[in-house]
Amino acid sequence: MADADQRYKFTCPNCSGSFSIQIDRIPPVQARFRCPHCKQPMDFPSRDEARQHIRLQPEEGASAVAGKAPASGGPGPPPPAAAAVAIPEESASPAAGARFRVDKPGFQSDVYDRRGIRNLIRTGEIRETDRIRVDDSAAVPAAELPYLKSLFSLGKAQKTQPPPCCRTHTDKVAFFRCHDSGRPLCEQCTSEKKFGGSTLRVCLHCGGTAEDILSA
Repeated sequence: MADADQRYKFTCPNCSGSFSIQIDRIPPVQARFRCPHCKQPMDFPSRDEARQHIRLQPEEGASAVAGKAPASGGPGPPPPAAAAVAIPEESASPAAGARFRVDKPGFQSDVYDRRGIRNLIRTGEIRETDRIRVDDSAAVPAAELPYLKSLFSLGKAQKTQPPPCCRTHTDKVAFFRCHDSGRPLCEQCTSEKKFGGSTLRVCLHCGGTAEDILSA
């Protein structure tokens, strides 16, 4: 069935208002939009996740074809049991306020929101084999989290590698790298210190010297 013939039904977690949208109008990656009813921001699934939801709800997927009635002309089949159409817990996206931790050297004290994780994947700071904790859950390889798979796919399709981002302020470009930990740093995470007649950049996280990434 073509994407233009399928509609994904979504319920706002803030006001419980519902609406539907054609699959081909959903972005290929997860995004955040404002609810058309209450105008509050909400996280929207990727196109592949929306397709999976429709496949798991066959009675909705069949009725989602615009302007098409059941072939028999009579009433449709009875809806399946709720358990048969429920999205598996492991496939569901985390809550909007979820916090991510990366089990990788140099990330021990860092906590990220969903936007931060996306930036780190896009710039290559997080790989599919890196282990990630979502809130209090056990660490699993990033590639096993369904809502991150599309981000890794986009990263592989990139023709150019984006510049590294600061590991603390992921929306800022990293111009420096800590000599001791290898941590990418933005200007906010480094300070200038004078030693004799020289001026050095110092990592605010460990106190080590920071080098200009372009000259490192």
